[in-house]
Amino acid sequence: VCVLGEWGALECSEPVGGAEVEPPRQVEPLPDEVAETVELLKQTAAQGSYRDLAKLAAMTPDFRSNNAGMRHIEYWNLKQRTGDFPAVHLEKLLAYPHTVAGSPQGRVFIWPYMAMLAPDGITPAAAREIDRLLGAGQANELRKGGVWPGYVLGIREDGLWLYFVSGSG
Repeated sequence: VCVLGEWGALECSEPVGGAEVEPPRQVEPLPDEVAETVELLKQTAAQGSYRDLAKLAAMTPDFRSNNAGMRHIEYWNLKQRTGDFPAVHLEKLLAYPHTVAGSPQGRVFIWPYMAMLAPDGITPAAAREIDRLLGAGQANELRKGGVWPGYVLGIREDGLWLYFVSGSG
């Protein structure tokens, strides 16, 4: 807060131009098994195709790639043909920090962490990341209780890749 002082000088209780900065998020380190799966997925996304991703997904019983009941390769082929490249989304997600959630199968490491935020937990920094990933205005939609429209990826603590699904899929 700044006011004009007795001689016309600006007197401030805080430094002028000081930015409000959120403390950095605490991110749980990845277990070795999860880190290995992340590296494999990054390599496959960078050098392979949706077919290679589908082969990896097929290694997990009950892997979820979509909500339409389609086979992974069919669904990702459809996404690819419509210009929605699964490998590109996978790479983007893994560039963001993760969060950890409990499940009946054990702890699951989830990317991006923003997909798991409650509407009242979306900080200004998270809102910027959401809008950068999903498009302008999406953080506000989520704050209103909207459903996460983007991709989400989950890896169980033993390194098993469980899902890579789009909110619209």
